[in-house]
Amino acid sequence: MKQRQIRSVLGLLLTALLLIPVLQDNRPALVERFEYDLYDMRLRHFLSREKDPRVVIVDIDEKSLQEQGRWPWNRNKLALMLDQLFDQYGVAIVGFDMVFSEADSTIDLLQLQSMLKRHSQEDGVNHLPAILNELNSDLNFSRAITDRPVVLGYLFDRSEKELRVGSPGNAVIGQDSALADLPIPQARGVISSLNELQSVSVWNGFFDNPMVDVDGVYRRVPVLQRYQEEYYPSLALSMLLALFGESEVQPIIEADVTGERRALVAVDAAGLRIPVDQHGAVLVPYRGPQGSFPYVSATDVINGSANPETLEGAIILVGTSAAGLLDLRVTPMSNRYSGVEVHANILSGMLDERIQHQPDYTLGVELIQLVVSGVLLSLLIPRVSVTLSTLITLVWVAVLVGMNLYIWSEMLWVIPLGYTLILVITMYLFQQTTGYFFETRNIAQLANQFGQYIPPEVVEELSQQDQSVQLSGENREMTVFFSDVRGFTSLSEQLTPKQLTRLMNIYLTGMTGIIHEQKGTVDKYIGDAVMAFWGAPLRDEEHARHALMSAMKMLEVLPSLNKQLNAEGLPSVSVGMGINSGPMNVGNMGSSFRMAYTVMGDAVNLASRLESLTKYYGCPLLVSGDLAEQVPEYLYRTLDKVQVKGRSEAAIILQPLGLKEDCSQVQIDQVTLFEKAVECYAAQQWGEAEQCFKEYLEGMPEDRMSNIYLQRIAEFRELPPARDWDAVYTHTSK
Repeated sequence: MKQRQIRSVLGLLLTALLLIPVLQDNRPALVERFEYDLYDMRLRHFLSREKDPRVVIVDIDEKSLQEQGRWPWNRNKLALMLDQLFDQYGVAIVGFDMVFSEADSTIDLLQLQSMLKRHSQEDGVNHLPAILNELNSDLNFSRAITDRPVVLGYLFDRSEKELRVGSPGNAVIGQDSALADLPIPQARGVISSLNELQSVSVWNGFFDNPMVDVDGVYRRVPVLQRYQEEYYPSLALSMLLALFGESEVQPIIEADVTGERRALVAVDAAGLRIPVDQHGAVLVPYRGPQGSFPYVSATDVINGSANPETLEGAIILVGTSAAGLLDLRVTPMSNRYSGVEVHANILSGMLDERIQHQPDYTLGVELIQLVVSGVLLSLLIPRVSVTLSTLITLVWVAVLVGMNLYIWSEMLWVIPLGYTLILVITMYLFQQTTGYFFETRNIAQLANQFGQYIPPEVVEELSQQDQSVQLSGENREMTVFFSDVRGFTSLSEQLTPKQLTRLMNIYLTGMTGIIHEQKGTVDKYIGDAVMAFWGAPLRDEEHARHALMSAMKMLEVLPSLNKQLNAEGLPSVSVGMGINSGPMNVGNMGSSFRMAYTVMGDAVNLASRLESLTKYYGCPLLVSGDLAEQVPEYLYRTLDKVQVKGRSEAAIILQPLGLKEDCSQVQIDQVTLFEKAVECYAAQQWGEAEQCFKEYLEGMPEDRMSNIYLQRIAEFRELPPARDWDAVYTHTSK
């Protein structure tokens, strides 16, 4: 598979992997936080920044507390404030972002003095009941609410205590099986205003928010909560209903894109479509920073000094901004945002039908943009340069952001963008990393192709140690190996160049793999010959054993290699191998034009001669006595004591037969018989030696070495050797 295709497939697999958290709705917390930040940025970018004069906040601010006294006020003041709002200023509706759950036991001293002074002038009458009745602030507040469009607030309780103080008033949706399975917030209890206040107020709405995001920011607020299987409105929704004189809302439920389930997408309130999510919540449509609505101090209303133009016909929300009253919220606009203004923003958005929302098919839209992004970048980046791929990625990010902002502003859709941007960035970095990896790999392959004579071990050791130490010549105790294909010249004449290349590739690949498995270094290929050594550049205390194990393994796998060759119509091969251990020079040797890391010395020459002598002795593998001493666990047959051409010192030649523990008793007995024959031969006991060799041939009739000894014995009988004969046979050719 081409590298580009590999990178594309890996990119598609990465895309599929990144889709899993989205499908499981289990995105990492950092991703969610990034999504929140992007939402806040878009929200702040598209702020209206114009005040909405329709909704006015009557604020219990620091000025009001200073003039009217500490909170909570005597409710006679609230009754007076309502009278002022409706009678003097002509407001349309009033909503309280507060709850009056306890009876008012405070007494307004100024009111009490005025009443006592007035009633003291009337003699002979018990004025106490009238005084107590007039001092009942809850009753006065109730009278001020009666027959007026006033919305009282309350809050739901979700604790295990299931607090129940009063009732939430009238539900806007009764029991509905279609809503029962939806994750609409479920309340256990309620804390509402006094019954005498609730009984005269037709509209009530909760002002608590059970859907604050994990970072503590008010982005989403439910307009419905479930309590005792019925559904109750938020303060903003209840004020909207009160404004139009309605008492119920209609849920709008539609089938999703699969048609398999039904989803809550909106509620119809007084003919206005309010988009909600499955939780019955809306995204707060913030108009701007705090102060996006007119604020009027509550004390100015009570004193009658407020601007009538601001209040006339307005929708009034009574709330607090004083720091000590703890109604400040964390919003995308500010870390200290008046809670009452959150309700004002929702009410304003409902009236304008300007509420951002996520359609029920939002997940499908996000999946489409994720898949398109992953596929697009997986297919394009591997096929272009780094510069062009960077440009493509930036353009695609711009397209995603531009489309998202357009949908936000024109269609009021909130489509998640953060996870898609993370996928794009991850895909870009992944493709560039894999591209760099493949490019580096290509360079390494080129270096390998033009540097076959430098073993990989040399490169690895040079990367860890000083180069001069590694390449300078040194003398080490090592083992060297030579092998050659028998009859290669005649084989090459029978084959086409392509066939010959294929044959050598199969043979050399198999042999080289075995050498590498046993920690050997391939020095060079000389036509059909292989030269390798053990013990350098990395030291190997068991170099002799590893070399012999490699040779024995080669002989073991040669039949299977021949089967592979025959299957491809190529001839079988046979080999001759020679191994010797001893001191030799190793290092970077050559000329200024070309260098090679190789070995030289008498021990190397002997190994080369041993490989050549396999033809004479008729066995595939010969080793020296020095090697046999270092690997005693093998069974050897001592073949001869020879003096090879170019070397004055005689060497013992042995044929390894296998590990002693793996050899049969028959093999051991045969070796013992052959060794006895060789000893008799060396002692010039020709008759006994001849008898032993002939007996050996009975078990091994094709043994060439026994026949060679029988021929030598016959020659020595005719021409006996000298008295100082040491049984060394001298080879005059290589």
